[in-house]
Amino acid sequence: MAKAFVIGLVGAMLFVFIGAPMPWMLGPLFAVLLTQLFTPIRLKWPPLFRNIGLAITGYLIGFAFTIDALHNMKQYFLHMIIINIAFFLLFLLISFLIAKRTGADQGTTMTSCIPGGLSQVVIFAEEQKNIDVTAVTFYHVLRVLIIVSIVPFIVTSEQTKNVTETVASDYSFYLIGILILCYFVGMLCNMLHIPTAYLLGAVFLIMCFNLANIDVPIMPTSLLHLAQLFLGIYIGLLLKKEDMKLSKRHIFYSFVSSGILIFFAFIISILMQKLSNMSFSTSFLSVVPGGLDQMGIIAASVHADVTIVTAFQLFRILFLSTLVIPFVKLVVNRKS
Repeated sequence: MAKAFVIGLVGAMLFVFIGAPMPWMLGPLFAVLLTQLFTPIRLKWPPLFRNIGLAITGYLIGFAFTIDALHNMKQYFLHMIIINIAFFLLFLLISFLIAKRTGADQGTTMTSCIPGGLSQVVIFAEEQKNIDVTAVTFYHVLRVLIIVSIVPFIVTSEQTKNVTETVASDYSFYLIGILILCYFVGMLCNMLHIPTAYLLGAVFLIMCFNLANIDVPIMPTSLLHLAQLFLGIYIGLLLKKEDMKLSKRHIFYSFVSSGILIFFAFIISILMQKLSNMSFSTSFLSVVPGGLDQMGIIAASVHADVTIVTAFQLFRILFLSTLVIPFVKLVVNRKS
């Protein structure tokens, strides 16, 4: 654990030095990923630190949820439906083509190609007897790594300023107390099996504070860096050496499927930007099939509109959980 922290911190410092985008997340991610894959050093990162990072990110996102922001999101509901249907159709096409090219069963390829929902999809795959969990995990972890690595470079060319921007504010017992409360609300949400519980618990708590006109402190920039460091190490350790034992054809098509989904999201985000008053960074982070937690912290870091990004990504999680995963389960059960 200590090795992972030191290596992640060195990676962050290196990325700060070279001027890379989001250095406190991408630096640790690449540092621990390369260390784990190409050296004998054993690294470990407890879920506690990931959850702390998610709670901090949720605080920052919740800070932006004002009454005006909630009213503004109503106009995007139809966009959310159309975009998720489009991704669903693309997902069917990609999974069919990969099944033909790799010879894998339809259940495994469909589960591997679901656009997002890493934790929900892996849990679903583990519950099915005839799905290759290793392949599913590799496809989704690789997609997360590619998206988190590429997206900051795409969106940092446009830095829009809004309420999510952090400043050099002071630490206080009040701030620390609210963050601790955010963590415990996240624990409660986790007991209720809510996706990305520690993130959404904090978002809902701070959003309720805002709606009740209870003042909450502005988060210091250093806390956002700490959250990025914790999450960057966690994401970097997702890909294990044993996951690389898949066939070259599987590895190749996992890159291809991820590339197609990201390119499709890029095209849709440009259309959304033209049809609405969104910035490109907001529209792209709203559409790209990454995790709610990863897209949320990237949105906060590049000063995109985190309320819109969170709403789109949350709707996608609900769409996957209520429609896509049950559909895949129906197909898998029919094939078996």
